[in-house]
Amino acid sequence: MDNVPGTFTGGGAAEVQPPSLGDVAKKIQRPRRTVPVYLDAEAASAIEAAEQELEQAHEYDEGTNEPDTAPDVAERLKALRDAAEASRVNFVLQAVTHRHYQRLRAEHPPTDEQTTQARERGNGNEVPAFDPDTFAPALVRAQMLAPRVTSAEEFEAFWDELSDGQMQELWTNSLAVQFEVIDPGPKSRLASEILQSFGAS
Repeated sequence: MDNVPGTFTGGGAAEVQPPSLGDVAKKIQRPRRTVPVYLDAEAASAIEAAEQELEQAHEYDEGTNEPDTAPDVAERLKALRDAAEASRVNFVLQAVTHRHYQRLRAEHPPTDEQTTQARERGNGNEVPAFDPDTFAPALVRAQMLAPRVTSAEEFEAFWDELSDGQMQELWTNSLAVQFEVIDPGPKSRLASEILQSFGAS
């Protein structure tokens, strides 16, 4: 019979069959990423100003014989960092299947106003693929593995409380993980050399 790509029939050896598509499907793991979001925006935004103040206080202390001011600023900076860190939540997003994505996108078409505005800004042929106001929370919710979502009402209330920056952080990472291409890249030469030095391949 004709040779089938992926099989070996030479030398009288038993024919080696390629894996079935079912076996391959079991190996599929959709991309996943952890997105840290700091929910105490006031503490997070105050950190930069406190760091600048600490540098100024340190320079002042170095140039005078007066009691040091930098330690108090450093304590305040540490408190701000602790508060920001305590408010951090790690959101775990995992890409949905391509059919799920297409179905979600179809459920949130652009509004007539969005289509008109896009055409006015572009060359007349640009049409948005979806309504970002409704598609963004729908995709994020569909991908979210953690924290656990217990109801649609709970997620809607959460989404409504986010700032534009916090919402954008989740939305951009949601799109990124959905279209992420997994490529481990070339083998690490250093890792290979270290393993070989210990007699491992």
